[in-house]
Amino acid sequence: MSADRLPSQAAQTQAIEVAYVTPAELQARLRAGRSLLCEIQFGGALRDPYAKHPQARVGMAQLNASPLIEAWLSGQPVSYRQAGPIRYACNEEVLFGCVALADIAPAGFEGLVHRCYLDILPLLDAQGYPNLLRMWNYFPGINTVFNDLDRYQCFCRGRFESLKKYYDSQFDQRLPAASAVGSRDGDLVIYFIAAKTPGKHRENPRQMSAYHYPPQYGPRSPSFARSTLKRWDGADYLYISGTASIVGHESLHLNDPQAQLEETLHNIRALIERSAHDDGVAFRGLDSLTHIKVYIRHPEHFEPIKQHLDSLLGASVAALYLHADICRAELLMEIEAIARAP
Repeated sequence: MSADRLPSQAAQTQAIEVAYVTPAELQARLRAGRSLLCEIQFGGALRDPYAKHPQARVGMAQLNASPLIEAWLSGQPVSYRQAGPIRYACNEEVLFGCVALADIAPAGFEGLVHRCYLDILPLLDAQGYPNLLRMWNYFPGINTVFNDLDRYQCFCRGRFESLKKYYDSQFDQRLPAASAVGSRDGDLVIYFIAAKTPGKHRENPRQMSAYHYPPQYGPRSPSFARSTLKRWDGADYLYISGTASIVGHESLHLNDPQAQLEETLHNIRALIERSAHDDGVAFRGLDSLTHIKVYIRHPEHFEPIKQHLDSLLGASVAALYLHADICRAELLMEIEAIARAP
């Protein structure tokens, strides 16, 4: 659904959807009968810091003309709960959780990530939503080096140790789609979607699976799938992980934002086409995209990137543009997306 439409009557029992909306648009959706699973605000202050639903502020400036909220909504009744630092919302099919932890000294960051994931995973099993579908990880200083490892490599090691310990022999099969992106300030923010029934985690034929990267990228490889396919409410959704100008395992087109954008789009198209072919889903390439979130390292690249994406995708795709750091210092942008097939 595009960012400027109210939900239809048929959507009133939908398990989960996302909208990039202004505060006024969000209130309109809530008046129309939607429930909030979670809201994420980029830059600025929280809209309502005392709200009962899961929420977080991410320290990334928005590049959109009007500031938008990332709102995850449901047409089903929702209950709100908390377990330690994790706030979460549940309906009959999905659990949406969020945690924001104060950033700490570099020496303790890996341990913080490790403990956070070991809090999340057993919670999902205990609540009956054991299937992770999608995760987001934001933290400042992602390219900062400490003891010969940058902070992203420390994050990857902390995440890996938790997931490997918990999933053990099922590690490769249980990894969800994910993004890990550098904020400019603020907390470590992790939020996630889990479900009672599993999705299908999918890889990109143009890229090596991230969890098989060679050791030159760090002592533990990034632990995520390139995308997750899930069927909700009679439609198929492909949740596409943060995707960049990487082919095989190598970064391409250094210092060329336009070429990096094209390569990133090739990778997104390949993910959609592979799922269409392997799973028999009626995706239509990039025309199936409903949402994109674009992370841009240098704000001066925003306008040409936006112009290209607008001309390619049109106004029906909801887009959120953010000033962010990317996991590899040579990468100038990253795009995550959602594709839908009715």
